[in-house]
Amino acid sequence: MSLSVGLRPGNVANLGDGEVSAPAVDRPTATSDADRGVLRRWSLRFRDDRTERGYQRQGGAESLTGFRIATGTAAVMWLLAAVVTPSGTPIPLDLAFRVSSAMALLNWAAFMLSGRADTLDRQHSVVSVLTSVNGLVILWLASTGGVLPGYGVSALLLLFVFGFVSRTGFIFAAWRSAVIVAGFVAAAILYPGRGSLTVDAFIFGAALIGTLVALRLLETSRRRVFYQDIVITQQADALRVEKDRADALLLNVLPESISSRLLAGERTIADEYPSVTVLFADIVGFTHLAARLPADEVVGMLGRLFERFDELVAERGLEKIKTIGDAYMAAGGLPQPLEDHAARVVDLGLAMIDVASQESDAIGDLRLRVGVHSGPVIGGVIGHRKFAFDIWGETVNIASRLESQGIGGRVHVSAETWRRVEGQFDAESSGPIDLRGYGPLATYTIVGRRP
Repeated sequence: MSLSVGLRPGNVANLGDGEVSAPAVDRPTATSDADRGVLRRWSLRFRDDRTERGYQRQGGAESLTGFRIATGTAAVMWLLAAVVTPSGTPIPLDLAFRVSSAMALLNWAAFMLSGRADTLDRQHSVVSVLTSVNGLVILWLASTGGVLPGYGVSALLLLFVFGFVSRTGFIFAAWRSAVIVAGFVAAAILYPGRGSLTVDAFIFGAALIGTLVALRLLETSRRRVFYQDIVITQQADALRVEKDRADALLLNVLPESISSRLLAGERTIADEYPSVTVLFADIVGFTHLAARLPADEVVGMLGRLFERFDELVAERGLEKIKTIGDAYMAAGGLPQPLEDHAARVVDLGLAMIDVASQESDAIGDLRLRVGVHSGPVIGGVIGHRKFAFDIWGETVNIASRLESQGIGGRVHVSAETWRRVEGQFDAESSGPIDLRGYGPLATYTIVGRRP
């Protein structure tokens, strides 16, 4: 008979003789991993030693209570038997007392030492030895007192009950049953009036077979549940890792508060931000630079540059909005308001220019134009497959035009931004500049930070 255990119908491995299949998992793993849930036919042990050790430890912890109940109750029952047995059978009182006391002591010793039986094999070994000894002593007492039919067999059936309480492993139940059957056969041969044992033998045999079948099914079920828990835990861990990775990717694309709203189920995100400072920066002469450098050097240079820009933005508590080619866009004051967003953004612009000048040592003259303007914007998430957080409004347009009409290596700011930061930076007036679409506007070029 071959048993197969699976997560769903049809999901069973093709096995040879002597193996029982546990759940087959649809995931790309090595062959050894696929065999982790396979059971041996007769012993029902996992073929994989690591899985078996895990089952032994976990099962030992779960079955310890049942083990203690079985051994402790057996000790108490033997003490009661010292009184009850002589009153209802021809067994002498002194014999019943000596034998019952010795057996109660043996079972009580197993109860007291139960803490050392920390695995299923240890528990089942102890229970099987005790059950075998208990069974043989019961057969001897019943034969001696002439009560093997009825009383003797009834006492043996109690052993099967305790076997269920302790959920003895099938292989252990099988060999202890073999010992008790051998004892029963010997007692039956030596017992006078063997014909009177026919019904008792039938009841005893039926109970024994039923117990073994039930214990086999119980152990198979326990091992199946154990392995399914392993699979479920692994899948849950994998899902958690993937979720964390997806959340991290979303945080890299969107501001944290925005990504949290998306993860909470909000689908349309559009907000007005009344006071924001926007920065645009791009590389002066990037087209000519890209034409004279190999593609890998251009990409490497932009990668290094933008990585440092990202760090500068994070250090100042600002938000990177996006990059387009060699252009870099950031903002302060959103999605969470900042009192000093203008000063932080201007300081960011100066730091970006310094970083670009450091990169110049490797590829030649590399200068940034930076434009900054402060005012209200509208921000929101666009796209459903590829999310992007973007901002719109006159503030964005003016910052972009200030950058395009700025000077390389300088931060070009509007009068609105300068009004907010004039106590923290030095600047020179650039005079009114005619910005396309907005006419002449007063602008300033930041010279440096004030001490």
